[in-house]
Order: sequence, then structure tokens, then C-alpha cells
Amino acid sequence: MKTSRQRLLEYIQKHRVVTSRELSRALKMTAANARHHLSILEAQGLVEVVGERPPRGRGRPARLYSLSAQALGHGLYELSAALLDELLAGKSGLELQNSLDRIAGRLGGPIAQSEVDGSLTQRLYYSIQRLNELGYQAHWEAHAEGPQVILGRCPYANLLAAHPELCRMDAALLEELLEVQALQTAKLAIDRNGERFCMFSLGRHAVQAGDSK
Repeated sequence: MKTSRQRLLEYIQKHRVVTSRELSRALKMTAANARHHLSILEAQGLVEVVGERPPRGRGRPARLYSLSAQALGHGLYELSAALLDELLAGKSGLELQNSLDRIAGRLGGPIAQSEVDGSLTQRLYYSIQRLNELGYQAHWEAHAEGPQVILGRCPYANLLAAHPELCRMDAALLEELLEVQALQTAKLAIDRNGERFCMFSLGRHAVQAGDSK
């Protein structure tokens, strides 16, 4: 008979990114029980928090959990590096940017292609959700010059040395999701807690463009 933690791992593997509430409902256990098992699996390095899902109303954001690379035991780094070498070899300028835009379009998924109406603020909430599903640990902050998107984790940091153009892909991904121009203003910078982050500014002109729809 499978243990509760084995069932949790199987469910996360099938659904990729889940919350503790989703787990408790699907596996018919209390929310406290689900959080207890998740904390143990996280301490064992088998699951990791990849972001947060904003609440629909009042309340705290829900943590998003996914299997860790240790649990997956895959060779995605080697495969990704080889595919990027093959795809981007010899490309520069507009040809390179077009390739990065196409990759960003695929990563954007259904949110980038959905018919989300309303202000840029509304699109930001949907976009942050998608970014966190991809493992960016993202959030956004309002500033006088326009909103800023902060990426608390780079899902492919190990690839950046060989492929620094992936930062341009991140900008293209934001533009695909938000339909406004994104400018990177920080790359693997260190915050006051010693954690690395990347930041993209949308700018005041982008807010006006997004809110005028």
C-alpha cells in the first residue's frame, strides 16, 4: 500500500505544479496534513516551492509546489544545452531575436494566447501566475515610473554562461504575456537578504498602453 507521501509525489508529478489545498482535496486529507507532508518532502529535497498563486479575493497567496530536480532525476540540463546550441548556432541580430520570440511564445502558453481583457494590472496577475508555473518565483511591484516584474529564481541559471541571450528570451516572454515592452534593469543582482534576482521594468509608457485597451 502506498504511503501518503508517495501519493503526494505521484500527484505532483502528474500535475507538475500544485498547491497544498489542491493536494488535500484530491487525496482526501486535511489541509494541515498536506502541508505537514509537503514540509517533510521539501526538507528531503524532493519538492520545492516554485512560486505563489495570488488569492482570488482576500487572503494570503498560495504556495506552488513542484518536484525538485533531485526527485525528477532527469538530464534536462544537458538536453537543453544541446538543443540551444543546435537551435541558436550561427544566429545573430533579427534572426536570433525571432528564434527567441518563438521560444517565448511557446513558454507563454495559454495565458499569452487567451483573450484577457482589461488593464495591464489584470494581465500582470495572470502573467505572474504563468511565470510561477514555469518556476520563476516571480512577483510585481508598483513604482512611480511603472510596474516592475521581479524574478526571484532563474529556472535555467546554469545555462546563462553559455547562452546569455536567454535573458532576452525572458524579456520576450514578458512582452508576449503582457503585450507591452519590457526592459531588463537587473540581472542576477543580490537583494538585502543575499538572494539573487532579475528585474524588468515596464515603464510608464507601457502602463498607459496597457490600460488604454
